[in-house]
Amino acid sequence: MSALKPDGVLAVQMPENWGAPSHTSIADTVREGAWRERLAPFQREQPVADPSFYYDLVSRLSSSIDMWETTYMHILEGDDPVVEWTKSTMLRPLLDNLNEEEGAAFLKSYTEKVAKAYPHRADGKTVLPFKRLFIVAVK
Repeated sequence: MSALKPDGVLAVQMPENWGAPSHTSIADTVREGAWRERLAPFQREQPVADPSFYYDLVSRLSSSIDMWETTYMHILEGDDPVVEWTKSTMLRPLLDNLNEEEGAAFLKSYTEKVAKAYPHRADGKTVLPFKRLFIVAVK
């Protein structure tokens, strides 16, 4: 943890939504398709460790640590807003490794899954809970 200089502060935030349907549905879609073996190296089901891992990692180098989780309620618009949200992040390396026909089939399957998990509200918008872990450590 060379980032913690004497009297320094380390502030970190990271997504912690890997167990949410927005992400578990991606993993399910990878496993269900003919592309399974090809996409497996790009599938990141749990890229962020449990908060206790980060506590153990940072605590021996810190005089104080604050850790908390926050869930942001993103209000999204559009026909398939959760799909559009994940297309620029989690889905990108997967879609980049599929041809156009496979990519369309993948998105169709994924879209069906997340539409059930994140229905449009009465006003047509979609609520996407998005959890993040925050850590502030002082040396």
